[in-house]
Amino acid sequence: MSFKLSDVTLKYDWNGGIRDISVEADNIWYISSSVPSWLSIDFKSDTNLSIIAGCNDTKKTRSCDIIFSTAWKADTLYVVQTAKERLAFVGEKLLFMNAEENSFSVEIDKNIGFEVVYLNNADMWLSQTPDFQVGNSISINDLGTTKLSFRVGENPSLNQRFGDIIICNDYYGLADTLCICQAGKSEKYKDGEIEQLQQAIYSDLNLVIMCDGFASKDLNYNGKYYQAACAAADYFFSIEPYKSYRNYFNVYAVFAESREEGVGEKDSWKKTNNKFGTAFGTGTEIVCNDDLVFEYARKVKGLPAGKPLTVIVVLNSAKYAGTTYLYSDGNSIALCPMSDKPSPNDFEGLIHHEAGGHGFGFLCDEYVYYQKAMPESRKQDLKKWQKLGYQMNLDFTDDTSAVLWKDFIGMEKYSKVGAYEGGYEYQYGVWRSEENSCMNNNIPYFNVQSRWSIVSRIMKLSGKEFGISDFIRNDNFVYPEEVDTRSAKEFIPLGNPVWIMAD
Repeated sequence: MSFKLSDVTLKYDWNGGIRDISVEADNIWYISSSVPSWLSIDFKSDTNLSIIAGCNDTKKTRSCDIIFSTAWKADTLYVVQTAKERLAFVGEKLLFMNAEENSFSVEIDKNIGFEVVYLNNADMWLSQTPDFQVGNSISINDLGTTKLSFRVGENPSLNQRFGDIIICNDYYGLADTLCICQAGKSEKYKDGEIEQLQQAIYSDLNLVIMCDGFASKDLNYNGKYYQAACAAADYFFSIEPYKSYRNYFNVYAVFAESREEGVGEKDSWKKTNNKFGTAFGTGTEIVCNDDLVFEYARKVKGLPAGKPLTVIVVLNSAKYAGTTYLYSDGNSIALCPMSDKPSPNDFEGLIHHEAGGHGFGFLCDEYVYYQKAMPESRKQDLKKWQKLGYQMNLDFTDDTSAVLWKDFIGMEKYSKVGAYEGGYEYQYGVWRSEENSCMNNNIPYFNVQSRWSIVSRIMKLSGKEFGISDFIRNDNFVYPEEVDTRSAKEFIPLGNPVWIMAD
């Protein structure tokens, strides 16, 4: 007996609709299965009928089997209806992130494939994890709920920034947007935070600057602490030979918050709860917790382990004083208040003398305090350090053919170079290369032997071949007005450097 359906499958999109089928049968037929509520049947005649599907709002594809039967045979009509195409982020469409590097995940409700696109330059600081996108977009074709994870880079700016992550399917004309708002950096530097002030070009020497006696209110961006550190860096390089060799140095500021402002007094009931324990001692002496200073200096990432470290600690005080800790392994700490004395005894003069002269140059003081010959014990101490290559700006002979700076004597370029008696606090038995210099009374001028010592150390630490002829060819200097006198107005000797033999 004949029995046949005109279609065995009916397909509807989410909007539903009407589909007509016909039944070819030689005998009575009937529908022997239940029909779901989302379908209805309109019998047009004994052999023709319409099957009507309503809208599918279930978010899922749905289907059923309708069984047509006669007394001796059955046939099945398969009916399927897709869900409405959907593509949307689940939850909030605006996410707020802090300024630090972050990550987040977001769920997507979908039943179609989609592409991820970044807008507003968001691909410069947002990236999907794992990284499998090409360019600024990716395609995801798996169906069902999907979770995407993203990385958010650190925001180095004080200003907040916005970026859009778009999911879209151009074929269906569907898209959704997730906006990311990342806060700017805090308006204050955190204790231990690092800011690179300068990047070296020709080498990797490192100058680390930190400040003591600065409270939380001073750590605002571009605030008092930052300005003091920047000023110290600029002063360090405002004098030759550092001005000409500035590009050999990385310069870092390390931020340290003190509970109390200012500088304490050594061996006194007057204590100041500052970070590094800086305190004024006798005369212009300053002491500090050098171990803690180096601990903070080493917070700078990537410092080469084999190279010595020059540290400047700026003190939150207008007092004229200064002391430098010098270690036989080449490390140093120069303690420099922000002196308000007239030049050359101002803040800049202290940076020149303590940080540039003692701290990196490892130079001796050249001023005279005692009108007598240098004791033999003092000479032996100086010679011991000279064997290590330090304190090379003084000598114990006036023989111009044998003195340390003999190569400069007699040259027209260095007409003022000779053998001048007096230095390292004593008038007799020790000689310097020129009448006056920064190591005497802070004037903004290093004598030729001091410049040669500084440049030699720069090139040695940089691993570069460099001879005295190279130095002479590149030596830029201008004699200051005060160079012909030994006494700057109201000069007060600074604290003796603390020379420490490292273990």
